Amino acid sequence: MNSNDRSLWVDLTAARYLAAIEQDDFDTQLELWRVAATDPDLEAAFHEIHAGVIEEQGGAVSAAVGAAVEKHLTSGEVVRQAAGPVTVADVADELFRHAPDRLPAAAHALNERLRAAAEPLPADLGLTALEAWAEAIFGAAPTEYWRAFREAALKVRMRASAESEFRLAARRAKPATGDRP
Repeated sequence: MNSNDRSLWVDLTAARYLAAIEQDDFDTQLELWRVAATDPDLEAAFHEIHAGVIEEQGGAVSAAVGAAVEKHLTSGEVVRQAAGPVTVADVADELFRHAPDRLPAAAHALNERLRAAAEPLPADLGLTALEAWAEAIFGAAPTEYWRAFREAALKVRMRASAESEFRLAARRAKPATGDRP
């Protein structure tokens, strides 16, 4: 078998394997894994298929689990990857999950309202600047609330920053052009 025929055979077998996955045909999957056990190229193709399926279905599974946790385990926390800048709602959600002791009822009411606020946090998170910015947009609140809000904002911003740095460090490296046979 020449290299073109072999490559075609691997591609066709991988397509057969993907079809078996999509049809929940476990007997065919098992049969094909037995063949792949003695063929490193085919095994690598199967692993690539699995990576693609996991990537494709990961979002749907994650959303379903997150929705179930939020519905049935209200004290649970679903940490989602930040899609953009940290927002007021992100911080208010953090405060909802980890409320400091002895906040007045008015602060809890404001926090509930802020859980729907899509405004990004300002760059300056100094207490005075944050309080002036927030009260101009959302209205007055006790200083102890803004202090707790600021503390939560710093925590959420640091978490988002760490996650983005991790994703950057953990991404797949593209092979150098000379690495391929």
